[in-house]
Amino acid sequence: MLCVAMYLSVQGATNAVVINDLCNIMANNSIGDELDRYAAVNSMFLKLGGMESLDVSYQGYIEFMKNTSWNSSAAEGGRQWFYQTCTEFGYYQTSDSDDQPFGNMFPLSFAVQQCQDVFGLEFNQSAIVRGIDWTQIHYGGRNISKDTRNIVFPNGSIDPWHALSILESVNMLTTAIFIKGTAHCANMYPPREGDLQDLVVARETISHKIGEFLNQKI
Repeated sequence: MLCVAMYLSVQGATNAVVINDLCNIMANNSIGDELDRYAAVNSMFLKLGGMESLDVSYQGYIEFMKNTSWNSSAAEGGRQWFYQTCTEFGYYQTSDSDDQPFGNMFPLSFAVQQCQDVFGLEFNQSAIVRGIDWTQIHYGGRNISKDTRNIVFPNGSIDPWHALSILESVNMLTTAIFIKGTAHCANMYPPREGDLQDLVVARETISHKIGEFLNQKI
């Protein structure tokens, strides 16, 4: 459900499914209890994807992520992003905190185990922490240098990750763009009729800024 909230705005990144569609299912008591409704959401996505079932086995996931073939769907970005989490970012959603409603079935150790099972035993928690520390030092984290240049930070208001981003421009060459009503990566999708005005302006601003960067004299 988190991934759905990340990628689908009120209007949606595509015309397929939007947050309101999910809410209409999850709030529909006639479907059954909460688990029945969640199953209905899963069935909807299976139908959209042309699939009959969903492989939820841990080993199946690990084998999928270990596939290094360019013909694998993991090569579309999933494996690469996961490698970055194991070497640079961390970024895991865990149940370690007591201040959350999702139980305790996916602790940090579960994410670390995935890193080791996919990439090797050397990708342990200590190695991940060292990678995160290096990333924070190298790029500045939330304390990004005022001398930083040639960066655009687009953020959608519905994207949960915006809370970790830079939301105010650092200088004229490092610009933050906050896009109301949009979710994760909305600015990267092709324009379509009905896009929110904030999204339209954001794309224009990003294009203009990148043009400025490319025209700078080295």
